[in-house]
Amino acid sequence: MEERRVMKTKLIFGFVVVLYSSITCIFAVDTMSATQTLRYNETIVSPKGTFELGFFSPLNSMSHYVGIWYNKIPKRTYIWVANRNTPLKDTSGELTLTLQGVLVLKNTISGNVIWLSANSSMKLVKNPVVQLLDTGNLIIHEEGEGINQEDLIWQSFDFMTDTLLPGMKLGWNLITGIESHLTSWKSEDDPAFGDYSMKIDARGYPQLFVFKGQELIYRGGPWNGLRFTGVPELKANKFFNFTFFLNPREVYYQNNLKDSSAITRLVLHSYGIVERLFWTDSKQKWEPYQSGRYDQCYQYAVCGPFGNCNNAKTSVCECFKGFVPTSPDQWNSKNWSQGCRHTIPLDCNSTEGFNKYSNLKLPDTRGSWYNKTMTLVECEKKCKNNCSCTAYTSSNFSGTGSGCLLWFGALIDITTIAENVDTLYIRVSSSQLASIENTTSSSAGRGATASIENTTSSSAGRGVRVILPIASASVVLVVLVSICIFYRFYWKKHPHQGNYLFMNRIFTTK
Repeated sequence: MEERRVMKTKLIFGFVVVLYSSITCIFAVDTMSATQTLRYNETIVSPKGTFELGFFSPLNSMSHYVGIWYNKIPKRTYIWVANRNTPLKDTSGELTLTLQGVLVLKNTISGNVIWLSANSSMKLVKNPVVQLLDTGNLIIHEEGEGINQEDLIWQSFDFMTDTLLPGMKLGWNLITGIESHLTSWKSEDDPAFGDYSMKIDARGYPQLFVFKGQELIYRGGPWNGLRFTGVPELKANKFFNFTFFLNPREVYYQNNLKDSSAITRLVLHSYGIVERLFWTDSKQKWEPYQSGRYDQCYQYAVCGPFGNCNNAKTSVCECFKGFVPTSPDQWNSKNWSQGCRHTIPLDCNSTEGFNKYSNLKLPDTRGSWYNKTMTLVECEKKCKNNCSCTAYTSSNFSGTGSGCLLWFGALIDITTIAENVDTLYIRVSSSQLASIENTTSSSAGRGATASIENTTSSSAGRGVRVILPIASASVVLVVLVSICIFYRFYWKKHPHQGNYLFMNRIFTTK
């Protein structure tokens, strides 16, 4: 009798264990409908098991969050957090999807709403469903209509945390007004908003910024057709490609995998460092692949207006040809914040021209003007015809180059980067135009070079460039006249031998 009772107890216990297991795994699929609820022991897993969504608590923390992490990597790595600034204090939370297509995280004890998503779509929602994709993107869309990335109700990729994954768009949706940018964690154990953010600034010609709070600490520069002008580490590789989109609908940077087996992420750490990491199975750890430059020239505008920062020099700041320090005493004491000024002020006369510099991170483009189809000659002319224009260049250096980018007023945050393809044409008075290959003033060794090429506008430039053709034409004219005189003299002496004999003697060598 006792044995039968023990047997029944075991059977009941086993049934309860199986039932509990089935309950905790019920959402081990990639979707959740509006009739379902996700609780603390439950997760949603992407179709191929790449990512997992659920509740978690960081190490050394008593707070609880809803987030997404890599499912197949032993070291728990979070790529997105929903309620990063409003943590749960216990395990009483539940995540639901409303019939209006909104995700809601509630505290089941108090009934308080901890976090909710927004409906980014303008259409009427009928039958919403939440789905976790193998890209790591959590999306809400209409069930049965397929996944249209351009017509989603909501997606987590629009609301990044500290991680940029392949396929994410860092930038702006100009139609919805949604800006997607990275914000660091407060600390390794606290996913709340940290001090640092990385974003695309769309004022003027778009460029990459890193902020500490409200302070701009680093500028990656504008996209030059190949990479951000201040990020030479961004090079072609076998793992992923990268591109920049600029059109009336969107402005964003994106990278996508070439090798689908690679696992990579770009992270803005809580201490402000931007780093690309790859997961290495053989070592079972994340390994750094690319990190930003963190030298003295990394600091924004360290050399002030019209100053150039060059880490290869003993004194990292220098003035370009045609410029001198605004405050020599401060400059000599290595306080470069006031930058440089024109040696001879510009007065918008026709003799002003441009000195050409290469190997630079282009200046801050806030307030700049651009055109994607103009030629460099047209760009030079447009700058020369505008008295406020201080510099110009192509906006796209890929291939043979194209487009036009103009600056007005002071040129800020220029850095010498030896491996850069970028070229900048800086406006100066006629007496300051470079006549030979020249480096920036107070320079030694390799730096940003000023060349005679395109140093004057197309109207003034023709006077310089036409000298060689005129000289060549003069020589040819003299030779032709001499030949004619010789021919006439020869014909009078030998009238019966005719032109054939003459031409034969001229072009026959012994």
